[in-house]
Amino acid sequence: MAQPEYDPTLPADGSPIVAGELRAQFEGVHYPLALVAEIEHLNLTVSDPPTQAQVQAIADKLDQVIFALQGE
Repeated sequence: MAQPEYDPTLPADGSPIVAGELRAQFEGVHYPLALVAEIEHLNLTVSDPPTQAQVQAIADKLDQVIFALQGE
């Protein structure tokens, strides 16, 4: 199944509300958020100062979130 995509041009100004179109818009917004919700927590206690490994773990987790939001 293709990933639903949000279309910022819909609905057009002054157009009647079409349930299918509106539903597709909601799915387009919800889909990437559902992917982010599946990402596991980092569960990291950061030392002071943080180690390179801790900072890298944070960067890696951030990449996971970005890729999920981009649908990759």
